[in-house]
Amino acid sequence: MMKSLVNGIGRLSVFTISCAVVSLVSGQTIDDLAARQQEKLESAIARLEAQREEIFQKQIPLAKTYNDLERQVAESRKAVASARSLRDNNSLSLDELRTAVRETNKQYDYIDRVLFGEFAANFESALSVGEIASDQNAPRTRSLALEADDGDRLAELEANLSMIEAGLERVERIFGGYRYSGEALSSDGRLLEGVFTQVGPMLFFSDDAGSEAGWVEEGEGLRARIAETHSNVAEMVAETSRAGKGMLPLDVTLGNALALEGVEDSIWEHLKKGGVWVVPIVGFAIVSLLVALAKCIQIYKIKATAPVVAHEIARALRLGDKDKAIEIASRQSSPSCEMLLEAVENADESIELVEEVMYEAMLNTQPRLESFLNVIAVTAAIAPLLGLLGTVTGIIKTFKLMNVFGAGDPKPLISGISEALITTELGLVLAIPALIIHALLSRKVAGVLSSMEKLSVAFVNSLSRKVDRRGGPSVGN
Repeated sequence: MMKSLVNGIGRLSVFTISCAVVSLVSGQTIDDLAARQQEKLESAIARLEAQREEIFQKQIPLAKTYNDLERQVAESRKAVASARSLRDNNSLSLDELRTAVRETNKQYDYIDRVLFGEFAANFESALSVGEIASDQNAPRTRSLALEADDGDRLAELEANLSMIEAGLERVERIFGGYRYSGEALSSDGRLLEGVFTQVGPMLFFSDDAGSEAGWVEEGEGLRARIAETHSNVAEMVAETSRAGKGMLPLDVTLGNALALEGVEDSIWEHLKKGGVWVVPIVGFAIVSLLVALAKCIQIYKIKATAPVVAHEIARALRLGDKDKAIEIASRQSSPSCEMLLEAVENADESIELVEEVMYEAMLNTQPRLESFLNVIAVTAAIAPLLGLLGTVTGIIKTFKLMNVFGAGDPKPLISGISEALITTELGLVLAIPALIIHALLSRKVAGVLSSMEKLSVAFVNSLSRKVDRRGGPSVGN
């Protein structure tokens, strides 16, 4: 701190001495210095005036140039702003275009994969077996074109549009009918070349020689196959295919009638499908049928005897005309005839005996009327059991075939399923009528016995009045 103070004092002393020396020198030359400075000042002022004049002379064009430059700068700034705005707009438009392109691509993908795909699937499913194998298969042509285009969207679009045009043309042609070449299998399996004639959903085929013609149905492997038809239908199809016009048969069921006709079996074929258990079922059916016919003839030809006949016989007996009573009793139908004859023969006996004789005749009649009805009852009971046995056998056979062939193909299993179902069907078909017939016959037998009982009661009552008039307990006493 002290050292700094000493240094400051020393410097101040040196400055003071220097100022004193300068003052002494300046006092000698101040006038010269002032004169020189005055000259310099005047020279500088003159130069300043000249410079100002020169600047004034140049100021107007420079100002004009400056203004031009300012205007150019403003115009340039406007151009830059406009360029920036255009650039921003272009950038926004490009983004919008990119968004629009993405949306358009999405729409096209939807149309291509969904709409065109569904149209192609529906179109192909609507084609007939003749069109599938011919050059009329537009969906197949589209598929081949798409495979060959290798992702070219324009080519894909052209292929799709070509398919749509082909579909519209097909709709127009199919209304009036059209012909095209193709191949079809005959009923015996021969491959024939000829002409398909298609009218709406109906398809016909005629070979080049005209010897094979008729309806066309779908065979194995989507092959067109000529269905078995009547000769007149084949002639109509062959003539129309050859001439290009004519009359064609119409099937409003679109082939369902022919298919149903093909699966209909005769009675013998139906029974054969039922297997071995069809034999006892059919055997019981034949026996029950014969018994039912015989019992119907026996029972339903019996005519009920009215109670008034018993009164007439009793009146004849009261008059002592036994021959007339026997004649009246003989005119009645069996079994009332036998019962009344027995009663007339024993009319001179006691009432209790006559009643017992008539009751005995009724007891003798009942077994004859009810004989063999149990055969029908047993048939009604056993037929469903035989059908159930056939069902179990058929199911066992079906499972055995499944072990051999698997469950994928149902055709080998049809025999077992047919045996299981047909035996049950036949058992029920036999049991239900047998049960109804047994009930009807039993009711009729009960009605006959009831009418005989009423007749016996009427006869006994009439005979009792005869005994009462005689005043004794019985005729014989």
